[in-house]
Amino acid sequence: MIQTGCIHGDINITTAASSAEARPTDEELAEGLRKSTWQARFSCVDFVNLPRIPMLSDGAAVLGAARRAGLDVSAPLFLRQGLAAGLFVRLVKPVFETWDTEATALCENTIGRVHPGMMVSFEARMRCRNAPKSPPRELTGVPEQDPHLFFRVGERSVLISFDPRWLTTSTASGTLHDAARNPLEYSGLGLVRSVSEDGQVRVSALVFGQPQTPAQSWFEYAKESTLQSPVGLTEADFRNELAVNDQKAPRSAQPQERKTVNRLDVTLFFDEDKLRFPGHLQREVMTQLVRVVPEFRRDIGVAVASLAIYGVLGQGVRSADIAAHVLARDPGLWKTFTVPGLTTLVDSVNLAVATVTGMREEQVRDLHEVMQTEVPSYLGGVELDWSLPMHRRLLPERDQFRVVGAELRLKYSAASRYTAQINGDDLDEPLDEWRERGLFRSVAWEEDVAQSTADEQAAASLVRAWQNAQFE
Repeated sequence: MIQTGCIHGDINITTAASSAEARPTDEELAEGLRKSTWQARFSCVDFVNLPRIPMLSDGAAVLGAARRAGLDVSAPLFLRQGLAAGLFVRLVKPVFETWDTEATALCENTIGRVHPGMMVSFEARMRCRNAPKSPPRELTGVPEQDPHLFFRVGERSVLISFDPRWLTTSTASGTLHDAARNPLEYSGLGLVRSVSEDGQVRVSALVFGQPQTPAQSWFEYAKESTLQSPVGLTEADFRNELAVNDQKAPRSAQPQERKTVNRLDVTLFFDEDKLRFPGHLQREVMTQLVRVVPEFRRDIGVAVASLAIYGVLGQGVRSADIAAHVLARDPGLWKTFTVPGLTTLVDSVNLAVATVTGMREEQVRDLHEVMQTEVPSYLGGVELDWSLPMHRRLLPERDQFRVVGAELRLKYSAASRYTAQINGDDLDEPLDEWRERGLFRSVAWEEDVAQSTADEQAAASLVRAWQNAQFE
């Protein structure tokens, strides 16, 4: 007998093989248990199994959306709760875009290795069989007789069962009737319940809906924006990068299609709530920079800050405007975000940024890849262009660090040095902290001459204003 485990959150589901002949190889087991973060951008969330959502690590966010919408989470029928059901759908859509839930994607490489208890994600054109009645009937307990979605992966079939009492709206029910006549695209998450002898995989749905199309995303942006649409937006900026069939990077994010440039400045985005201690972001950025940029090519500026969005939002600018005006330019910027993706992050995540100036384009690509692998708080990046007003309004304007060869230089100005001396700060302490980390052979202070000049001019202006006031 052999046990295989699917561990998610605090749930451990085990199954047993019936004979030595059924035992999978190590390679097969590794492939079957391979997971990735499941996230989805829905045009509409059609089904949410609220009683079972708490089993997921992110389930509390879904229940929170239900309570904010005014749903009675103990009632087994959304359709009788009026406008609250529609409000719940609007509130929960961005939740699924930022989930950290892990699942094995059902595809031809994994379908033959799934087993009961596995968390799986699915996306395909599928039919609905036994479309739900109104009001929903009691389930028979026989999957083939109850409402379910059905599709094929290679030579195998997948049956996704669901309790129609947890369909979110009457529109969702109507769409399933459409899917009974013609296949429709559905994306979702569920638990494998069984794998039959003929290879049919039966999945109990936790969430499903229809993926949002680029046209729908562009319409949503146009409806929400308050600023004039920036120059350079294309359909690629509204693609559903979370959808299985639409994951190709936008043209502007493919370096081989850009004109050759020597240097590229970028802004990297991070989830601030995942940073564990003061200075964590600086350490993460520096650690990865020294990995991907050869020492003899380093002349790089770095600055870190919280994304300054609240003052902009307070002026009536919408989050969709911020996303579009950060990402759009003609010719296109290098970027890993879409407009709807960055809009959701602005709305739902406390964002921190690091600006990195003076990198080669291939180094930017390498840095992005290593950040994705090594830095859990990393979200993506976009080319930095100070000619764009939204970049100037949101991002730190001056470098705080400069990496030259094997040396790290901490920037200071006349005003910051004077303030530190007045406060009695130990000027060697920041240097010692970086020396202890061992990333650089030497660490030193470097004056930001331009900022010092600006500080001195501002101080002189204040002195003149004070002197003029004395003679009035």
